[in-house]
Amino acid sequence: MAAVVVLGGPAGWWRWHRRVRAARAAMVCSRAMASKTPVGFIGLGNMGNPMAKNLVKHGYPVIAYDVFPEACKEFQDLGAQVTDSPADVAERADRIITMLPSSPNAKEVYTGANGILKKVKKGSLLIDSSTIDPAVSKELAKAVEKMGAVFMDAPVSGGKSSLTVHFILDMPLCSLSHQFVPLLVQVAFLCYIYGILFFVLLH
Repeated sequence: MAAVVVLGGPAGWWRWHRRVRAARAAMVCSRAMASKTPVGFIGLGNMGNPMAKNLVKHGYPVIAYDVFPEACKEFQDLGAQVTDSPADVAERADRIITMLPSSPNAKEVYTGANGILKKVKKGSLLIDSSTIDPAVSKELAKAVEKMGAVFMDAPVSGGKSSLTVHFILDMPLCSLSHQFVPLLVQVAFLCYIYGILFFVLLH
């Protein structure tokens, strides 16, 4: 793991050092628990495929769904559990990542007849990296929050061979460490915490 930080002056360096040290401590304390907690992944296409594989690689039990059976078959062969609908994913996992190609696809996965919100549990974390309209993202966030779950917008850039995910974390680090930090570090590679930019690369 490597970290590259853009900060100004000794004071900025010290603030970063204290926060990263706290984040590392949180990851160490929660790694055993996090590695045994299932993670749902919906959308196993060109962008979702490498993200989901990174989770499998780091020992997360992945609960997967995709509309294309061949995409599901690949992950079943890797040891992931494959479900019949987004609702089934929500029933089995309380941390779910969605990577979908369009706004209609995202709305169907979240709010459709067999969507996530049919069986989502209170306190679940839903991370959306789909290619969707910002207005739709806000609409989904409100719908998720009404169900007592947490919605995180995580837009992506790049492609299958070089993928960057931008997580916008609008909360104190101490509030997100147990549930969020280990998962986010394994999935992706560009995080903003307290407005501080650092780059995490996992091999």
